Amino acid sequence: MKKLFLYSLMLSSVLSFSSCSDEDESFGASLDREWMTMFICDNNRGKGDDYAYNCKAEGPNGNDIHLYWYGVNDCAGYQIRQALQPNVSNGADAWGTSAENGLLLLDTIVGPDVLDLVIKDQQYSTDFRFAIRVLSKKDDNITDFSHASKWYGHGDGRQWAEFLGITTADRYATPFCVYVDGSKTTETTMRVMLNRNFDVVSEGVSEDDKAIYREKFELDANNNFVYQWLEVAPSPNNPESTVNEKWKNYKLTEEDFARGYVDIDGLQKNSVYVINVRNENVKVKWDAYYNTYSARSDGEPGEPILVTHELTAPSRDYFDTEEAYQTALEQHEVALKYDAMRIDFMLTDFISDVNLAEGQTYYLEGGKTYCMFNNLTTCKGFILRTNPEDVAAGKRAKVLLGGMHTTGTNVNSMNLMFGRQPQAGEGGEIYMKMLEFYDIDFDCPLALNYGDNIAGVGSTTGNYFINMFSNGMAVHLENFVIKNCTFKRLVRGFIREQGPNYKIWDHVLIEDNQFFDCGYYSNGAGGYPWIAGSGNNANSNLYKDFVVRGNTFYDCPFPSFFNETKQANWKGGAWNITFENNTLVNWNTRAAGNIFNMRNIPDGSTYTVRNNLIILTKQDGDARNMIMAGADIRKTMTLPDGSAGHVTLNFENNYSTNTFLSNGQIFSNNPWTATKNNFSSLVNDGSATLNGSLEVLVDDISPLELMIAPNPPHKAATNSDRYMHRADALDGTGGEHGVNLYYRQDSKVLNSKIYQLGIGAPKWRNGQK
Repeated sequence: MKKLFLYSLMLSSVLSFSSCSDEDESFGASLDREWMTMFICDNNRGKGDDYAYNCKAEGPNGNDIHLYWYGVNDCAGYQIRQALQPNVSNGADAWGTSAENGLLLLDTIVGPDVLDLVIKDQQYSTDFRFAIRVLSKKDDNITDFSHASKWYGHGDGRQWAEFLGITTADRYATPFCVYVDGSKTTETTMRVMLNRNFDVVSEGVSEDDKAIYREKFELDANNNFVYQWLEVAPSPNNPESTVNEKWKNYKLTEEDFARGYVDIDGLQKNSVYVINVRNENVKVKWDAYYNTYSARSDGEPGEPILVTHELTAPSRDYFDTEEAYQTALEQHEVALKYDAMRIDFMLTDFISDVNLAEGQTYYLEGGKTYCMFNNLTTCKGFILRTNPEDVAAGKRAKVLLGGMHTTGTNVNSMNLMFGRQPQAGEGGEIYMKMLEFYDIDFDCPLALNYGDNIAGVGSTTGNYFINMFSNGMAVHLENFVIKNCTFKRLVRGFIREQGPNYKIWDHVLIEDNQFFDCGYYSNGAGGYPWIAGSGNNANSNLYKDFVVRGNTFYDCPFPSFFNETKQANWKGGAWNITFENNTLVNWNTRAAGNIFNMRNIPDGSTYTVRNNLIILTKQDGDARNMIMAGADIRKTMTLPDGSAGHVTLNFENNYSTNTFLSNGQIFSNNPWTATKNNFSSLVNDGSATLNGSLEVLVDDISPLELMIAPNPPHKAATNSDRYMHRADALDGTGGEHGVNLYYRQDSKVLNSKIYQLGIGAPKWRNGQK
């Protein structure tokens, strides 16, 4: 390639480069080192993404990586390193630890005249990071690098010009040839099923994908996919777990294929294994594999573990680096101010601890506060709850999701993370049996909203309860339960799934919870919906059995509850959504957020929407809008024969109070009865069967007549008031910042339809306890 020199530019920019040091050293000492080069990318070149010499993923399948860098005169050469993004995303310290632990994917030196490098045949759908430094002729560049330049590429991602990340392309459509029969799994064995026949493997697959199968994968004379080897390895979750040596690289026999499976043994309980089949005729590793499958060996959960509230400082032995230890000590001091015990280390350790089975229950002490600082990866199922004995005595545990300190004006929050990012050589799915939370009060105390931002207090906090990595592995979760919890100050979203891989939730129960002082991320209905589906993968299904029952949503402006709008050709089966006995007070008065915002609904889906209570209310003189929207439903999915899919709608006994009505009913926008882009339009065009009524009936009772104190406690002077959506509690215990949603116990209430039919969240029916 054409040699590129920016020597004069580097000379003029030496001050800015020296400010990016990984080490504490004086400017004078740095003069004896080589000038720091940079990888060429749009962050520092500014030529646009299509500039010919930008670093990029390329090649016929988009998984070759081509690096370019700026040349430095009279140097000895360049040292280039490559690592997985999750291993080095925390900057220089993480790069050093990865090098010490043998986790670098590439560590090479090239000569002074070499200004580009092609790294062939990398793993698909993988985020890589790269670092480079200039070597000096004054050093031997074997053991002595004292005159080498500083590393370029050790930035942590927030320093946009100080790191290089490249993501390889998604792999082409891949036949599903290997999986595990979960019914045959024990603590030490698994039954690995072998699929080969083209017709069986491609059943339900599009014609386009079938064509890719035939182009990219070898078929024998009997129309069977060709592979000879089975490979079984412990997951990076539990790298020390055992597996019988023979299965690490096992040559499959005709007997194995005739049987259709192989029983592997020598496994360790409570461990995840990565399983591949490989065609030896294909010389490129990542193209030789078929689908990658991950599975967990069995184990019996032990007795619940009581997490006794202790405020001891972390041990130095727990941390790889002194920097990480010092950070943990600083966080410990922050936790002490909240009298909070840290539990994210404990839950992280649980994932790799083969002595603790999936499904382990952790009891938190009622009346105590616990906290987490780091994002918590959830890829092994557990149950977190307040000790039931404490709950019976009226005491609940509180868990702080970060939000206890700031960096500048930015609040340091955390999220739980569905699944995790893949490690080298890993793919497939994360399979979890459960993720369950009971009787816990969740909060992010210092979180800032849009009004705070407008007031100049700091940046709006972008936190969630559960988020996902954009490059996260596929996730299959059997049971997801959130019951009798409260959620406060989640600003950007509640649950967000994203990325190209599929997500399947078999059973979801969100029941008897309270949500308040959440949302308010932007001027409108910004942020993400309560359940934000990305729709990137047609095999996803978040809504196989999704029940939202008995909850209270108070003045939390998120855009919608159920959101799936991108995918047109679902393959993951029908949706079965239940939304019943919920109380919605000022659901989203910032931008008329819809409860349902969904497109291309799968054939055979069912919506059960009943006994919900919708209220709009505010104090006299409060400037906030009083608006409410129902749904944006465009159509059902189109079936292969061109006809529309058919769904069932079970709607009944949905009610509102009698204030702030529009045309005699509570929806100011997009009522369920609308004849365009809504449930009623599905009924009218014959793609839905309606049982019941789509109307939200108006009971002759006002919010103030029904409840003790339902109005937002703060009068909004403008639509960007800092406190306009604040509520510290919903049960009368929040003082001047609280509300009280318990029903009055007078004849007006007791004779109302809302009371007699059991409309809304049951918690508020029978008076304050």
